[in-house]
Formats: sequence, C-alpha cells, structure tokens
Amino acid sequence: MDHTRLVGIYLAAGRSSRMGCSKLNLPLGNRFVGSMAFQAALDSKLEAVIAVTRKEDSLHWLAPFSEVLGWRLIDCDQADRGLSASLKAGVSAASQLGASGVVVLLADQPNVTYWMINRLIEEFLGAPDYSYIAYTHNGVSKPPILITKRIFSLIEDLEGDQGAREIIRGRESETGKQILLESNECFFDVDTMEDYQFVKKMWQNIR
Repeated sequence: MDHTRLVGIYLAAGRSSRMGCSKLNLPLGNRFVGSMAFQAALDSKLEAVIAVTRKEDSLHWLAPFSEVLGWRLIDCDQADRGLSASLKAGVSAASQLGASGVVVLLADQPNVTYWMINRLIEEFLGAPDYSYIAYTHNGVSKPPILITKRIFSLIEDLEGDQGAREIIRGRESETGKQILLESNECFFDVDTMEDYQFVKKMWQNIR
C-alpha cells in the first residue's frame, strides 16, 4: 500500500483590501492573526505545510516560525488573479511533494484548531476512497477542506476568487463526506476591522 502523504496548503496571499492594512500581521493574544491557524497546521498530523504568500507582502506573522521545521514558503506570482491562483500554486507544490491529498486552510481564520485538521485526516485515513472531506455549518461547506489527488485536476478550472468549496459544490453524488460542526466561531474569518475587534475580544475572554 502506498504511503499516504497529506500536505497543508495555507493560503495567505490575499490583499486585505477590506481591512485597509495587512490583517495577518495584526496582533492576537501573544501572536498574530496569520500565525494562529498556521500553528494549528504545524501541530496537526499533516506531514508538511506550504504557505502561499504574495512576494511583496510583509511576513511579520511568519517570523516566529523561521526556525521551525516542517513547512515551506512559496510566492504566488499570479496572486492578483484571486484565490484560485494561490490554490493552484499550492496544489502544484504539494503534488511535487507526492501529496495524496491536501488540507486547504485560510490564513484569516484564526480559530481553526489542530483537532479540526486532525479530524479531517482521521476521517480520510479511515476511508481513503473519499475524494474530499469538508466541514459544514448551516448547510454550507466551510474550510479547512481536505481534497484528495483524484480531484486535483478540477482545480485547474477555477477562476478568480473561486476556492476549494467550488470544487466540492454539487458533487454530492461522488464519494465525499461532510462533517457537521455546530459552532460557527470555529470558522470565523477576519475581513474587516470590526471582525478583528470581535475576534480580539474573543481571545481575550479565552485568556
């Protein structure tokens, strides 16, 4: 049996246009917005993590991981074409590593935890015939999403800001699994300053 190799794709090449500043560099607790889910990915059972960034961006949020093993950085030259370009770059890099599948993560989702990632991995390892495994809340698929190499080719058809959800949308007849998660806070993404203030208070309450 071939070795199953699952790689994380951490999409961090957005422009933060709605925020008006680099949202991933905003402080959150003793870390940064962008470093929260990245740490979760490194703490998970993923064999490697690929951070997809924009060449001209300040990567202050990645500085704490400079001496950490298990991840690599790639610049997306076509980041201006939207999320799909970053996803394609990440999947291409993961394929070069021999990935059996990828877990797609968004850098602006600071509440994603390692156990959420591990749940996707465990579900796949228990039934490797799945083509994808995704969380769902109120009937909507949410990242992180695990996509296996059998449907990597579908990523080439994505355009603009289409992401992993577009691949699995309408594919209920194929082999896949949706995991219901009642809490929407796990999927909270930081797009605006109001979002940032909300998640900042959330983390202050936790501590």
